[in-house]
Amino acid sequence: MTVHDVARLAGVSTASVSRVLSGRRTVGADVDERVRSAAAELGYQVNAVGRSLRRQSTETVGLVIADITNLFFPSLTKALEDAFAHQGLGLLLADAANDVARERDAVSRLLARQVDALLITPVSRLQSRRTIDEANQRTTVVQLDRRASTKAHYVGMDNSQAVSDVLAHLAELGRTSPVFIGSDPHISTTWERQRAFSRLAPTGDRVLTGDFSLDWGRTATIEALERWPDTDALFCADDLIAVGAVEQLRAMGHRLPGPVAVVGFDDTLLVRLHTPPVSSVRQPLAEMAAAAVELAVSTANLAVQRRLFPGTLQARPSTAP
Repeated sequence: MTVHDVARLAGVSTASVSRVLSGRRTVGADVDERVRSAAAELGYQVNAVGRSLRRQSTETVGLVIADITNLFFPSLTKALEDAFAHQGLGLLLADAANDVARERDAVSRLLARQVDALLITPVSRLQSRRTIDEANQRTTVVQLDRRASTKAHYVGMDNSQAVSDVLAHLAELGRTSPVFIGSDPHISTTWERQRAFSRLAPTGDRVLTGDFSLDWGRTATIEALERWPDTDALFCADDLIAVGAVEQLRAMGHRLPGPVAVVGFDDTLLVRLHTPPVSSVRQPLAEMAAAAVELAVSTANLAVQRRLFPGTLQARPSTAP
């Protein structure tokens, strides 16, 4: 069964069949329907290997996620999958499981598959740099959300602006003694948020670091209130920490909303469904995904791009007066 058979049954040219089945160019709705119906009737499928050889492209993009169990990353992956599918490109996913050695192996495997570009959320802003720089010599690399290298493209949220917006929101509510509860500063997003907090907050020296977990949110809440009894807000580096903080406050007899506000980052389903709902900064996933696609598929010899998009604070009862 060949493309000529499909064209003959559909009553169109072989070029039209190629346009429809490649998904790379648009044709009229009538032609599209006839071609797809003919292909289905004949059981015809595109020879992806042959097409890749002709085009010198695998029509796939690799994606290495730092930790797929992090509640933010599935949402980011979905946005990327949708954006690349719209371009007729497939996405090959690998999970680094917060391990730089596993991250390096995942990058090597994807490069061996000759992906057209590589997207990565680095495990470490320091230890992932070499892996990214080496990969960038072989294909286009786009760092997403997190970054480690200055030699590869980066797409993410403007964390400094987001921190400023949260602090302004807290100040409007009369909350001027916040504590920042962060995670490992080797993660670039935490490091950027922590630096912005230290620079902008009236209590910029009140910083606790641990990991992205409910348990750390609980532990840090106890420590924050013991060390700084006048604390009136807990500014958390992600939603897991924020929910842990809320749960600990309730266990200690605090009402919410109440004397201590809580705000997180990423606006995952966890904080939206929590009782009470928790304030959080929503990342601009659609914009980030669109920018990643643009950089990944570009054939231009672009200088290294750094594209930042504003986050949006979703104010909920956890930061109410």
